[in-house]
Amino acid sequence: MWRGITVAAENRCAPYDADEYRYSPSVEPRIVEAQGGIYGPYTGTWFESIRETDIEHIVARSEAHDSGLCAAGAATWSEFASDLLNLTLASPSVNRHQKSANDVAEWLPDLNQCWYVDRTLQVRREYGLTIDRAEADAADTILAGCQSTDMVVLAPGTSATATPTPTTAATPTQSPDVDALALWDDNGNGRITCAEARTHGIAPVHRDHPAYPYMRDGDGDGIVCEAGGGGGSRQDTQTRQAPRSGGSTALQQYDDNGNGRITCAEARRHGIAPVRRGHPAYRYMNDRDNDGIVCE
Repeated sequence: MWRGITVAAENRCAPYDADEYRYSPSVEPRIVEAQGGIYGPYTGTWFESIRETDIEHIVARSEAHDSGLCAAGAATWSEFASDLLNLTLASPSVNRHQKSANDVAEWLPDLNQCWYVDRTLQVRREYGLTIDRAEADAADTILAGCQSTDMVVLAPGTSATATPTPTTAATPTQSPDVDALALWDDNGNGRITCAEARTHGIAPVHRDHPAYPYMRDGDGDGIVCEAGGGGGSRQDTQTRQAPRSGGSTALQQYDDNGNGRITCAEARRHGIAPVRRGHPAYRYMNDRDNDGIVCE
């Protein structure tokens, strides 16, 4: 597992047919509404008309097919093709001749690289897609320098080259030569628990250790997972529950990859789909059309 995603080579378990991944043109105005206009985030371009753009799948349909969706079936293929989480706008030249079916290891946009890479990972988690090692490595390289994964929206007439993708220096307490999450974050949730630290033989973890910035030092003494410091179970629970509010057990029950969200794949695996507003899991899911039902 890497960042909550299974690392595996691509595998076309069934023939790919683009017609099986059809989407309705009616999704286009929903993309425009979601992005606040006819905007191409890959280049920072504002377009006069949707006739100047293509609907772009951030994770290409054929890429998704070869990353596990080939076994899903027609209903999921149709859902994937029309999912706003995976849709944006791009000029035909970018969509058809540059991005095409390439993944993160093969192509990156001029603008919004952090947003683009993060969104591809969200889509893979949502649909339980795998990722190959080359793409995982490329994604790590990009995300290591990201201060934010929000979409950068340029003012009309601004050149994309004038506004670089947000980056930040390495965390001062972390050695730039050590990728702590890659080494010790076994469940890929962006945190390191005491259980993981002990599994890898690095506990107790002191303030100057590369893993420390990704752990919770509850008493602020500069040492995590010290003997007699409350045990591993409390540390693990606090770290895992950090994204949630109110102490709900929904994440404990249904969030299999521990990333603070519940995907449709997880909901179906636990037999709770479709999930309606009011269900404990609903608040941790993405109701893109805001109709009160997820994974319908």
